[in-house]
Amino acid sequence: MKNPFRFWMTGGAAMILAALSGGTRAVGMEERPSHTRVSRYSVEETVSRIEASALRHGLPVLARLQQTAPTGAEREQALPQLVIVLESSQGGTPVSMDGPNGPPALLLSVTVRQGLGGTTEVWFSDGAFDEIPDGMTPEVRHDLADLPIVVDEALAADPAATQA
Repeated sequence: MKNPFRFWMTGGAAMILAALSGGTRAVGMEERPSHTRVSRYSVEETVSRIEASALRHGLPVLARLQQTAPTGAEREQALPQLVIVLESSQGGTPVSMDGPNGPPALLLSVTVRQGLGGTTEVWFSDGAFDEIPDGMTPEVRHDLADLPIVVDEALAADPAATQA
């Protein structure tokens, strides 16, 4: 995967809002792969479970924002979604840009929305890079690698069953 044009850590609410103003890049990203999961729980319950799992992994919730995202080809239709922005164990949240005019991507964010078929969809960024970007600590790399585990634990029928 290509490396970012720019990478930094932020805790600023203005940066988070700017990154989400056009819709989170965790949903429908083209430059960076994203993971998807389907939850058996409602949107609110899924969000609560992800937040609790993140806290158990040392990743506090920096922000929880509701937005409306257009769906596929039927852009007239919009689905509400909740975006959870997590703080790294080192403080702040990692942000990257793929080009000088590209939108910022919040790498430790999870988007939860009601799918068209009534399912609850969970989307989150891969967060992987060919080379470690300048400014990314081993701890932040670990936090990014932990994100799929955090989500999988939250979506499990019994979260305690996934802990070893």
